[in-house]
Amino acid sequence: MDLLPQFAAVLVVFAVLGLTLWWLRKRGALQLNSKLPFRFPMKPSGRRGKILEHLDTLPLSSTHSLNVVKMADRVILVGTSPSGFYLVESSSWKSLQSQMQEGHAEEVRP
Repeated sequence: MDLLPQFAAVLVVFAVLGLTLWWLRKRGALQLNSKLPFRFPMKPSGRRGKILEHLDTLPLSSTHSLNVVKMADRVILVGTSPSGFYLVESSSWKSLQSQMQEGHAEEVRP
């Protein structure tokens, strides 16, 4: 049995895989993250003001999570699962900020 051709074939496959991952990272389509092995980043558009911004994520399980997204002056809570996305809650950004400040002030008081 000659193992050299089999070993060379395995090396070629790993080299092609490595080059593909490097190319995807360089183009911005792939970002390595400590929590997830692969994550597709949301790049901001060339506009000065961000209309859409991801604020926070709460993983509920390996396939379910809650995401807080700011869209212009609205805050949207979106649930994600393998079957799709679901709108959980929507409110104004100013009302959420005032609720956060009130809640923070109550925690500080003895």
